[in-house]
Amino acid sequence: MGVAVAQASATPPTAEENSCSGLKDDRSLLSSLLAVTGYSDACVAAALDFCSSGQEDSRYASLMEEAREVVQQVSAAVNKWESRPRHCKDLLDSGDSGSGLRQVYPYPGRPHHRVPVFCDHTVDGGGWTVFQRRTSDAVRQDFYRTWVEYQLGFGDLEGEFWLGLDLLHQLTSTTLQQLRIDLDDYEGEHRWAKYGFFHVGAPETKFRLSVGSYSGDAGDSLAYHNGYPFSTHDADNDSANFNSAQIYRGAHWYSKGHKSNLNGYQHTGTHASFADGINWFHWKGFYYSLKRTSMMIRPAF
Repeated sequence: MGVAVAQASATPPTAEENSCSGLKDDRSLLSSLLAVTGYSDACVAAALDFCSSGQEDSRYASLMEEAREVVQQVSAAVNKWESRPRHCKDLLDSGDSGSGLRQVYPYPGRPHHRVPVFCDHTVDGGGWTVFQRRTSDAVRQDFYRTWVEYQLGFGDLEGEFWLGLDLLHQLTSTTLQQLRIDLDDYEGEHRWAKYGFFHVGAPETKFRLSVGSYSGDAGDSLAYHNGYPFSTHDADNDSANFNSAQIYRGAHWYSKGHKSNLNGYQHTGTHASFADGINWFHWKGFYYSLKRTSMMIRPAF
């Protein structure tokens, strides 16, 4: 072994021999020397392969380039999802000022899940997502519906409809929302009510209503319902000792009765029955059913 060491050190190595290619040429000798000093054969072979081939450097560069491309693709995809409209105000801000049916993406954790909504950009600066509408059109919807129907929504988005409590909860949970209610009677008068904040709770709260900061000329008939869960004729969640939804032929955030009943029965104007029409107490009282109503939301800021 002493002879081998003497021979290896007798002639100073050249620059080429210090390079990876030089190591490749003397691979057998170096392997023996390193093995004697305690290095494993597998470790030595791997080290010499790395030096001699240079493939790992190019492979590393290739992997880095692929990673860079993937990051760019992911970044572009994230920007794409983030730029998708969550509601009608996003559409208005992006330049889409046309009212009517649109697609929005209100679920942050489900970027592919889009839902159709009706956008109103004609009233009070626009950007409103309509969630309820009553009309006097020839084709009328029955609003005396079940809990599941009010939870999921029903009707014709270009006619009469209820958007759905599940979606309404989602839309009012992403950012602070304001509510606008427009009312028309059969004599050609129009009134409106606006609330600075509006929120519909999660299903486990039975979609509890939070609303406040009224303005408008219709009178505040919704504050009475603040803090109450939603009720339908088959899901009595009000605080009365009777089923308000059944008595008033509708569905609403009933308390012990109501001051507004915009999902009530579609009487035509004045009606003899008590409080079971499309009523807004502070304007027309309990014996007048309105011709048209709309309820819509948009971000407060």
